[in-house]
Amino acid sequence: MEKMKESMARIIVCLGEAAVGIVLLIDPESFSKFVLIAAGILFAVLGALSVISYFRMDPAEAALSQELARGLVELAFGVLVIWKADWITGNIKYLAVIYGGAAIFVGFLKLQWTVDMARLKTGLWQSAAVSALLSIVLGIIVLAYAKKALWVFAGISLIVTAASTLLTIFLPGKKPTDVE
Repeated sequence: MEKMKESMARIIVCLGEAAVGIVLLIDPESFSKFVLIAAGILFAVLGALSVISYFRMDPAEAALSQELARGLVELAFGVLVIWKADWITGNIKYLAVIYGGAAIFVGFLKLQWTVDMARLKTGLWQSAAVSALLSIVLGIIVLAYAKKALWVFAGISLIVTAASTLLTIFLPGKKPTDVE
């Protein structure tokens, strides 16, 4: 049951990667603006909840919590991102840095899966290693060439890494050996 949950989580991550890759190929600017506005709304809501939480706390506890300051910063950041979403998407090279960093982070997660597979002797860890290295290398390339065909490259890289990870999940491999 636990293994099934783990596989489902990996499949969901892969499908999400592929979906984002396809949308980036179709309409990268609108997608970026949508993500920014969604993130801005999330920050604004979290900020408002922190402010409300501050005023619902006992005054002595609230004085030690920093909840009001944190809430106001989150709220202001969220409103700024929503208000300046066009400006942010216009400065695409900075978004490339975020995307490249995220791709490298996902590559490190996949590297963890690779090492786990190798240590458990489940087979096909080589395929997982290729997927991890693709994520890391493509993330580095995006960081290096931030503005040159970023969205096409980002979309294709997401689709390729998702496909290679799905292959790792679905291709039959050896079962872990029993530990004595």
